[in-house]
Amino acid sequence: MRFDFIVIGGGIVGLSAAAALSARGKTLLLERESQPCQHSSGRSAAIFVHSYGNEVVQALTAISARVFAAADHEMLGRKRGILVVARKGGDPGGPVPGRERISAEAAAALMPLLRPEMLSHAWLETDARDIDVHAMHMAYARTLKANAGTLLTDFDVRSAEWQGGLWHVSNGAQSMSAPVVINAAGAWAETVGALFGAAPKGIQPLRRSAALIDPPADSNLEDWPMVVDVEESVYFKPEAGKLMVSPADRTPSPPCDSWAEDMDIAIAIDRYQSLTGEEVRRVTHTWAGLRSFVDDESPLIGADAAVPGLFWLAALGGYGVQTAPAAGAIMAALASGTALPEGVTPELLRALDPARIT
Repeated sequence: MRFDFIVIGGGIVGLSAAAALSARGKTLLLERESQPCQHSSGRSAAIFVHSYGNEVVQALTAISARVFAAADHEMLGRKRGILVVARKGGDPGGPVPGRERISAEAAAALMPLLRPEMLSHAWLETDARDIDVHAMHMAYARTLKANAGTLLTDFDVRSAEWQGGLWHVSNGAQSMSAPVVINAAGAWAETVGALFGAAPKGIQPLRRSAALIDPPADSNLEDWPMVVDVEESVYFKPEAGKLMVSPADRTPSPPCDSWAEDMDIAIAIDRYQSLTGEEVRRVTHTWAGLRSFVDDESPLIGADAAVPGLFWLAALGGYGVQTAPAAGAIMAALASGTALPEGVTPELLRALDPARIT
């Protein structure tokens, strides 16, 4: 079967790219699992924070903000805000554009679980918003379908051969062909790249664990902000009527369907209790996802310098959900040779270029 573009990997960023590419040519999205967004995309804290990540990530976030604002569907949920709290005697943090320094008492008024006597102050970013990952998933899937794009699940790419100006990609039973392939395989991006003969990029998957706990009785938690400490050793936020708690772990892992370790969840609960003074009586659910980084913690978005027709859309770190609209749009423009989204500068493209890593 012949296509113009093949996207390997049905996480939220791969979905975004496939949806954007489907308006530019015949597009195929290949996903090794039974459905898209089954791994890290579906296990994210899913909050849109302008100040999150390095300058490159923040530039992508700003472009995504314009896409979200123009969307006619509700990808962004309620304005939740985020509190970055500084413990007494600990790291005070520093000013960041979009954040306001507030007193410990003001922080506790916004998040009643906090103990003012434990804090010196906090930094408040009011415009942080929830992201509806399911709505994003469905919106991109609808766009792909409306543009006659194809999604194949349970397709584990096992070989790739360049012949006659086309990549012939196979799972051992079926073969698909296209002149352009986008490697959006998440934690497996390095493995997939090797099938195409690409040099390693040093992509390292890191495990991030989380748990759901019961909030105190009669809590009006839907109005509460997300809380993270300055050291980024713990964070918690309302999630589906409960509290999601994470130790913000970054444990190196091979590509896999990741699961939370008991010790990581115990650390998360201990840090949460230390910060709030609240006793956790029950953990209702635990999970983990893999966030993939390269050394400079900026994504890889662009053509491979040595392999014809191969593009990287990888190493999105923990920012994949909030940067997916920008990353997918940039990837589609580069792969199809069409106009780049508003806000994309030559400096940003150089910072994203996979060729920066040799």
